[in-house]
Amino acid sequence: MASANITPSLKVKNWVTGNPYTEIHDSIYVRALVIDDGTNRAAIINWELVDAGESATAELRKRINDRLGIPADHIMVNATHNHSAPWSPVYGEGHRGQEKDTWWAVRYMPPQYEDPDFRDWMNLLMDKSVSAVAQAMDSMQAVTMWLGRADISGFVQNRRPIPSTEGIEESHMPEKFNYRHPDWDPRILGDGMRFGPIDRTMTVLSFRNQQGSDVATIFHLAAHAVSIYPFMDGISGDWPGATVRALSEILGSKGMFLQGTAGDINPWRRGDLAVTDMARELTELIKLAKKYSARVSADTIHIDHAVVGIPLTEPGKSTTALEYIDAETQVISLGPVAIVTLPGEPMTGLGDYIRENSPFEQTLVLGYSNGKGGYYVGMPGEKRKGGYEIGEKTNLGTDNAGLLLVQTAVELLQKVYEKN
Repeated sequence: MASANITPSLKVKNWVTGNPYTEIHDSIYVRALVIDDGTNRAAIINWELVDAGESATAELRKRINDRLGIPADHIMVNATHNHSAPWSPVYGEGHRGQEKDTWWAVRYMPPQYEDPDFRDWMNLLMDKSVSAVAQAMDSMQAVTMWLGRADISGFVQNRRPIPSTEGIEESHMPEKFNYRHPDWDPRILGDGMRFGPIDRTMTVLSFRNQQGSDVATIFHLAAHAVSIYPFMDGISGDWPGATVRALSEILGSKGMFLQGTAGDINPWRRGDLAVTDMARELTELIKLAKKYSARVSADTIHIDHAVVGIPLTEPGKSTTALEYIDAETQVISLGPVAIVTLPGEPMTGLGDYIRENSPFEQTLVLGYSNGKGGYYVGMPGEKRKGGYEIGEKTNLGTDNAGLLLVQTAVELLQKVYEKN
């Protein structure tokens, strides 16, 4: 595993405000893990960015293949969905029909591609990402893989509570009772609402050398990286970046976070202190998960991918000039452990469906990987509930888009499982 600093210049504009970033609160990174069983080689890459768009993913795969020889379809690119960093740049047109930039990226400013500082960062992102993969290849060694899990339900909340539709006569819930309200408590729901689903699991994969020492740690859970972003207009890796740093400082292990199906999941608290607390407490849970982890056989690696056309809503068709948009799912299996990706911002229900139907007992479901897909995506019926995540601009797929994605993912998992 290796990492490289991908922090842009402060002259680059913040997509949230349309103005230059105000400070570098902490640097952002690309991290890369290269795995090889003697027959198949794959690279898993994580960017501390908002997304890993189709164009940026394709460009990185091409550069890695050209320089390092790893097949393009053996390269997985995941983003932490960190709002205190840029969106991945667009390196070539046509990946999403006529759409180039997502509307979020140009909501408060024009595209930055003619800006020399932004173009410098575009080149830096690719150069550093390829370099991180090269360094990871150079440091490969024989390892065993260990798996542990921890309950992180106290650190996350479903931001789409289920409203009550009948029988409520009076409510004491204040107006705009959210993280900006002085009395807000994420453990409390008013108005007779019910809590939405969460994935309570953090999965920890530990790779250990022949002496039993950790050489790399992957931790995986589902939660937006938005703890610090509402209160600071600078650059930061938010809680995922802080947790990776804490892993290194406290446990002496190189770490990588892989984001899950976090489309409807927020962190428990907001602000700078929340980042510090979450990083510290997650690191302690990772430490415990490692202590009680189980060694799993990982002698073989299999990789495959599939593309499904997601039918678009009328606004989606207008945005892209397409009837369907290609959405990639990818599977990398390490023995009995499967990592499967979804593009865009999948909600919790998609991850639940895939885990329940996967032939692999140990299945990690990633969102924000290898493309934007239709942006937010839920299971059928989610659109009826309303909310930001199903808006005309934020959710471009039809109501069955999520079902098509998860069915494709499960079919791909079955195909890969049969190779084991």
